[in-house]
Amino acid sequence: MAKRTKCEKEGAAIRKRVAALRSRQAVRAEAERTVEERVALQKALSETQERPLPRQRRRALGRARDKLEARALRLLSRDDEAVREILQQKGKVTGLMSAAGTTDADELLHFALEELELLPVLEALMVSETRVDAETGKETPRRMAYAPVVLNLLALISRFLGLASGPEIQAAVLADERWMGLLGFNAQEVQDGASRRSAGLAGKTREGAGGKFVDAGSAGPARARIEGPRGALSSQTLAAHESDLPKEALATAFNAVVRRLAEKGYFAKRLRTSLDTTGEEVVPSFEGAGVVRKKVKVITKARRPRQVEVLIRGFKLWYLMDVETGFPLAMALDTIEKPEGQHVKTLVDQAIENLSGHSTIVSMALDRGFMDGDLLWWIKQERRISWVCPSKEKMTVTQEARDRVFEVLVRERRQVKGPEGEMQDEAPLETARRLAKGGRKYDGVCFFERCEREDRETLLVAQVDELTFTDFYGAGGSGSSRTNSKSFVPTALHATVVLRWPDRPGKDCEDEQEHDEPRRGPLVILSADREGGLLRFDRYDERSLIENRLNRDGKQYFGLGRSLARNSAALWSATVFSTLALVFDRALRIHLEKAQEHLDLRQERLGVLRYRRQLELNNRSKILVTTETLYGIFSLREFGQIVGVNLG
Repeated sequence: MAKRTKCEKEGAAIRKRVAALRSRQAVRAEAERTVEERVALQKALSETQERPLPRQRRRALGRARDKLEARALRLLSRDDEAVREILQQKGKVTGLMSAAGTTDADELLHFALEELELLPVLEALMVSETRVDAETGKETPRRMAYAPVVLNLLALISRFLGLASGPEIQAAVLADERWMGLLGFNAQEVQDGASRRSAGLAGKTREGAGGKFVDAGSAGPARARIEGPRGALSSQTLAAHESDLPKEALATAFNAVVRRLAEKGYFAKRLRTSLDTTGEEVVPSFEGAGVVRKKVKVITKARRPRQVEVLIRGFKLWYLMDVETGFPLAMALDTIEKPEGQHVKTLVDQAIENLSGHSTIVSMALDRGFMDGDLLWWIKQERRISWVCPSKEKMTVTQEARDRVFEVLVRERRQVKGPEGEMQDEAPLETARRLAKGGRKYDGVCFFERCEREDRETLLVAQVDELTFTDFYGAGGSGSSRTNSKSFVPTALHATVVLRWPDRPGKDCEDEQEHDEPRRGPLVILSADREGGLLRFDRYDERSLIENRLNRDGKQYFGLGRSLARNSAALWSATVFSTLALVFDRALRIHLEKAQEHLDLRQERLGVLRYRRQLELNNRSKILVTTETLYGIFSLREFGQIVGVNLG
């Protein structure tokens, strides 16, 4: 077996192979576009024979024809019939490759290494050079069989493809010649393994923790019974690498990616952001996990739902997200029992540092879990960020806002005819709708109504200015001694009282259940700025985007919350790689749209799942065949028939 030197598997060699693959794909894509443009041009020229066109239009068509002819001299032409004839005559073929589209990770590698120039960042992400024995405390040099950048790219590719377990990664990536070839392994290494150290342990498993190896048998672990290519390396090697990566190095790599996106202009100058947490539940044997009590609804035998308290083991993930792009600006991970406000100040400062010189955070939407007067005061006064957050049920300011709205509704209500002609009091919502049409203010209260769709109920809110029961809002919060001073004057806050909210997001209802007792009145949304009631509502409503664009997408499509090893260090590594895979997927699509601005981009933007399904269906079982001047695309069945394979 031919051995490769270490330098062949390092970043420069990987970058060279990715660039070569990207060059071939670019030629193919350009050739396909050329064919499409040629067909469109021929159609336009045929129309000129039917009816005369203005001279300016004829000149434009002539210039387009000249450009196509010049490009045709440098590109392969698609001619399926000519390539079919070459195959039938057993002529010279220069290449065979899969016709799969951008669901493959080669686009990801080219984008990360060439467009964003992140190779130095991935090379710098490595484990320490020494290892400390947990029992003896002895420090020994660490033996590295593979370059750290190779393992980092494997972790990133795996999450980008939606893989998060050892067997999945082993079968789909580590035993795939295409991906491993990009990282410097040859076909023989993929088939038999780059190292022979564990070849004799195939089909075996340990007896207990650290016990001797025995035959796995039919009931042994699935990874010990895999048949087929061994894979260039084991998923356990990747799991050990992720378990040893320092948390500080992972945070540095993530922040470097955000800074690079800011440098490349992926963010607007003024950013609206959303802050949220999501839980990552783990099994009881997971090392370093926290424990928290949580009320959940269960169905009894009598089919009556009731709430019970259960213990949840896991971790909590904080994200600060840019609403416009869906990119996380900063992140943190801790045990699940930590309070919501634990890492907020660190996250905000880190995001500001990542965006420094390129963008400014001007707005932030939070849920009830972050309702802390000292924290909100710091966000507004120290960092000059406008916040919006719903108040809790037991807060005095909540009742003050509701009372002021209800007082106006009671005072302004009218007598109306009932269904049987009798006179009765007008319903509160009908009074609010009538007052919204007038646009007047009633003792600092103004009503607004918005129709989202004709077949849905309208959104109805009340804007309430100058709330004064705000002792909690200030440095030190409600427990501060400042409230006992004779000169103390509470800082006024402003609110939007949501009287009717059609299609309220489920995430907001879950947050209400988790962080507050059941409501006894309409939702009250607070902010420190005097602004329109609907504008404040819209700012808060954007908070639900973080659940769909980060938390849900990350968990469903990029393996967020699942690690290869059961320890906190491996979970932090897996969380960072999953988040980076999501960021690269979203940034890659933005990059491709910018590169194709001349195309019609009014079509619907697909979500991650539909996007991948569509490409998979369009390119399934297709192969691209190239000659010196031509290329053709065939299904595998058709290709087999052309070359004379008996398909039965």
